[in-house]
Amino acid sequence: MALQKFSKSVDGTIPVQALLYNDEELIASQDGVGIYDGLQKSPQHQSGTVHVTSQRLFYIDALKKASRSFYLELSRVSQTDYYAGLFTSSPKVTLHLSSDNFVSTQTGFESWECEVCAYRNPPGLSPSAARICGLCGVPRSFPGKISSSAEIPQSNATSSSPSSASTSVLPEHPREPSLIACPACTFLNHPSMRTCEICATSLPKAEGDPHIAKSAPATRPAMPGFDDNDPDSKTIKLSFRRGGDKAFYAALKRSLKGRAWEVAPLNVANDGVRSGISGIMQAVETNAQNRDTNMSNALEDLEALMAKAKDMVRLAAELNERLTASSTTTANNPYSSSLSLLSSTSTEPEEATFIRSSLSQLGLQMENTPVTLDMMKDEREWMEQLARELANVLQGSAKANLSSSTGGGMMKERGIIALDEVWGGWNRARGVALIPPSTFLQVVPLLPAFTNPTITSRSLNSGLAVLHTPPYSRAAFAARVCGLLALAGPKSTTEIAQEEGMTISLTAEMLNIVEEDGDVCRDDGRCVIQENSQDVLVLGEVNWWANLFLGYSWDGQQ
Repeated sequence: MALQKFSKSVDGTIPVQALLYNDEELIASQDGVGIYDGLQKSPQHQSGTVHVTSQRLFYIDALKKASRSFYLELSRVSQTDYYAGLFTSSPKVTLHLSSDNFVSTQTGFESWECEVCAYRNPPGLSPSAARICGLCGVPRSFPGKISSSAEIPQSNATSSSPSSASTSVLPEHPREPSLIACPACTFLNHPSMRTCEICATSLPKAEGDPHIAKSAPATRPAMPGFDDNDPDSKTIKLSFRRGGDKAFYAALKRSLKGRAWEVAPLNVANDGVRSGISGIMQAVETNAQNRDTNMSNALEDLEALMAKAKDMVRLAAELNERLTASSTTTANNPYSSSLSLLSSTSTEPEEATFIRSSLSQLGLQMENTPVTLDMMKDEREWMEQLARELANVLQGSAKANLSSSTGGGMMKERGIIALDEVWGGWNRARGVALIPPSTFLQVVPLLPAFTNPTITSRSLNSGLAVLHTPPYSRAAFAARVCGLLALAGPKSTTEIAQEEGMTISLTAEMLNIVEEDGDVCRDDGRCVIQENSQDVLVLGEVNWWANLFLGYSWDGQQ
């Protein structure tokens, strides 16, 4: 009968983690466990899984999880015994139960409002944590609680008439507990308070304190078939049929020794000093101080990180300059020419190559660090430095080479390049100090002042933006194409692209602009189907001719 008195049924189809309180922790689990109710086996609980938490013991039946599963409060366990088993007898753990040290498990999964500070305590807390307000620390008062005199019927009620008996057994309306006046400041405190909410002075004990523990009713009805004097009626045994008894018993002992159901919430002191209004103000001040301390520590760590990052960038720049100087010295050494003839490897040592590659992966391969706004006094100077840096990326520089470790820039052998390609190459060279497109578009108009030959921007008819040198300006490109057609005759778009070293699509767009100016004219052969020697049909191509009708105007007569 111990199971019927001390355990409570639970729906075992729900995962155990979902059945735990917010402040409850799952410690250990073991399957293949049977239950003994006293000295006898419980027929309905012979195959299941037991879970021990910091406050409860769960049994989830393997056959009927919804109807045969239960849990047991560890606060009811007064003693444990361990039997290691012998021959065919399986190991067993005996739990001796008692109701004297039991903690009430009311209001476990419902929210409640504190009548002192009006704080809405969240649901899901364990019974021990739900008994005390999480903000002010005042114990919770249950509205249905009445005095012991009202719970015990009067002795003469049984001898009176039925009508008088029916009226005499009704409990009297409980008297509201009186407020406690503070002897120092005269503030009227709640009866649950031990110290004054205003001045924290110790309060005298109120008469008839409703929170004083009361004994159980003397006329409590006895449970059928249950004998309080029989020790076997207060024991439950766990029979381990698949082993794991030692580890589970050790976890159970740790949980019982921890007595988590008696631990008060972290923000409430046992002496009641932090209860009431003074406790709330102290908690708010403590939280504010902790928040300020954490913020200050975080900012200090960030400043230290930025300082270390600047040191890393400076160290990388110095290391790269030393490697460059070492490579230059080796290349200029006259005695190294004979060694270079005998060796097919690079003149740069393997260690230097490894260091350069490591710096490149970290975005620190540049001789000069990328220009950032915090290095400059104002935004105008920052834009000028960015333009100078972009000029070095495009044309190369002996002092700052951000694009390649071998020298030269992105436009060293190219006279025209798309703007998006320049933006991507520049950001790759800068490492982690990326430049947004808006800033890049502000830097482009400043390039002519820092480039030689001058690099300017230009937008084509399709909307493509490019950077180009003077030979690829509108007039220079048109003059060069007209001269080519005058000397070599008509040329197709592919032939002109090969001659200029540009892509076919970019060449076609620039030829369309030249055609709009009237310098060339087209012979569109794309609509003509040609047949080659292998009987394969081939479409024609656009051929460009020099316009010989410059300066003529048609009068409308044939």
